[in-house]
Amino acid sequence: METITLILPLFVLVLGGYAARKTGFLSDAFVPDANRLVYYVALPVTLFTEMRTVGPQDFAHLGLAAGYPLVVVATMLFALLVSVRMARATRGAFVQVAFRGNLAYFGLPIALTALGAGAAGPLAVVLAVGLIINTVVSIVVLRLLAPDADASTVGSRLLSIVRNPLIIAVAAGLLASFAGVELPGFVATTFRWIASMSLPLILIVLGSSLSFRRLKAGLPVHLLASLAKLVVMPLIALAAAVYLFEMSGEIRSVLVLMAAMPTAVVSQTFASRFGADEEASAAGVSLSTLLAMVTVPVWLAVLL
Repeated sequence: METITLILPLFVLVLGGYAARKTGFLSDAFVPDANRLVYYVALPVTLFTEMRTVGPQDFAHLGLAAGYPLVVVATMLFALLVSVRMARATRGAFVQVAFRGNLAYFGLPIALTALGAGAAGPLAVVLAVGLIINTVVSIVVLRLLAPDADASTVGSRLLSIVRNPLIIAVAAGLLASFAGVELPGFVATTFRWIASMSLPLILIVLGSSLSFRRLKAGLPVHLLASLAKLVVMPLIALAAAVYLFEMSGEIRSVLVLMAAMPTAVVSQTFASRFGADEEASAAGVSLSTLLAMVTVPVWLAVLL
């Protein structure tokens, strides 16, 4: 109950962002502008700051580096099998909703709040490999299910991994930590201030991005995709953690909790780029985020 009380304000911020957008308190221009601020400044600074506290000992359990990609691929194959009778465009959106987790915008604030700063090391591993595997698997799946998509997008999307500001921030923070680099006092203070405001801003932006316009039209499909993401994927993660990698304690909690996160908002962008059903993807993102307000506390109760 104490853990649930700790993360409750996070969900309140998400709902507050959604309500502010729906009532017009936040304009339509807010979401893209705030997203740019979060994606290119606030979140990279937060990740860099957190990664600077990570030491080599935090990477002792390399099962995380293999565990999360394995969970992603297994969930993707499950979703492909379940969606075999769906239309190709809907199928691509469905599969991506089922496996692509919101690790940075949703997972990071929840995991740090629930597990504490000591989880920063394992989180660094999952964030780094997760950003890469999610991008690669999304490209492969959406290309297979939308063969008329522009082939040039595959190479450009793969290349974008190394230019991703989140990947760069994680790598820079880890290098600074391992090399013992100390930031000048005013830089460190500025980064701490940005990091302290970034997590609430991230959640408000996430809430303001939600859309339920398409939800009624394909509710059974969206619900099935959301349950695959919020229930099946963390179950696969739990089984892999316990029986395959023999994880326990904080390491196991990080793997399962990050697998239990709702679908990433960027799924909509990928769906649009590769000819999948963008509105179905948006509906799946929104529904999974809404349902996560119930399922994530349940997973926390199981894990902690």
